Amino acid sequence: MKLSSRPFAGALLAVALALPGLPVLTALPMHRAAAEQRVVKEDFSFNSSFDGTGPLQATAVYPENARNRPMMVVQHGYFGERRNVFFSAERMAARGFFCVCISTRGWGGSAGSHDDGGIEIMDILDGVRAAAARFDGKVDASRVSIVGYSNGGANVLFSAVRFPYLFRAGLSVFGISDYARWIQLQGTFREHVIKAVGGTPEQVPDKYLARNAVRAAGNVDGARLHLAWDEAEGLCPPALDEAFVDAARKAGCRDIFVHVSKQQDRDRWLHGYSNGHLSALEDLFMEDLEKTNPPKPVMPPAGELTVIGFIVTPRFTCVLGNGDDAAAKLKYDLRNGTARFQLSPLSSNKQARARITLLQDHAGCDIEIVAGGKRTGVIAKGTKLQADTTIESTLEFREKK
Repeated sequence: MKLSSRPFAGALLAVALALPGLPVLTALPMHRAAAEQRVVKEDFSFNSSFDGTGPLQATAVYPENARNRPMMVVQHGYFGERRNVFFSAERMAARGFFCVCISTRGWGGSAGSHDDGGIEIMDILDGVRAAAARFDGKVDASRVSIVGYSNGGANVLFSAVRFPYLFRAGLSVFGISDYARWIQLQGTFREHVIKAVGGTPEQVPDKYLARNAVRAAGNVDGARLHLAWDEAEGLCPPALDEAFVDAARKAGCRDIFVHVSKQQDRDRWLHGYSNGHLSALEDLFMEDLEKTNPPKPVMPPAGELTVIGFIVTPRFTCVLGNGDDAAAKLKYDLRNGTARFQLSPLSSNKQARARITLLQDHAGCDIEIVAGGKRTGVIAKGTKLQADTTIESTLEFREKK
């Protein structure tokens, strides 16, 4: 949503700024970051690796003499763009972080149309990869964290569950964990979400299931995830964050931290892009990173993940259906020289395709594909390791005898 740049702007004002027919005001604070290090900005662009959408626009905000600095992705809200978060990014960069602010598809000059928790989330991973390549030596891509505000908070949660071994930490500020429940609890942006997704929750339930990060909250185990909101939050009701926190903790995720500001507090996390009123919260997050210096989560050789649309791990990717219209539980076992997968559907179309790609350069020998217990083909030596099955089946890659 279009966020007010004023810390004490009321919810009605924040809503009014985003209503169709009214001018969209852009918060572009020009304050200098208050720290020793001089901060510079550099625009860059990239294309989607998922569907080729591009150019997608981004800005790197970093210390002038940056060298191997930890990366911090900083994400804007609904009807916003990357420049809305420059104030926060400048402060973080002045503290030593290499910040990457991405305008996801359809916003801030980026090509395409937003799809509210769908394929647009891949734009964040692609932006991280593009920044790592472009600014090699200045940024340490093995230490990536992410912070976002409102719909940018949704970006944090959905990125955390779809790229579960990428981020060492995240901060979702008055975020969105479930788009169906959001438009049920807060109707201001209902028509925008329905248009972006392609129907109502009743019309396209599987698409909304793929836009429910709560179902995949257990994927974040290993990362330090902070969620923050104010007790009077109205545009993104606290129930959305509370549901995610409850699901993550129930799944055994250890490092989930909640920060709720209240009426009597000196610092309150009121809805809006920060011009200083969220600085204490951002400082708390950065101090936690500096104190704990968490490593990037390590992927175990066998385990279970929940796939809502798609997932990218260091060892494989899995895309269900069109990437935004199916969900499934996925058990994997990458031990003993084979790759075995078992899928159990969560969405209604049990024949939806599941495409799994092993992330290695090519097959070192001929690989036999077994889907649903039946041999379905052979991947020739030197070619891409990719195969299809359904979300109610099994898939195995094994050396051809």
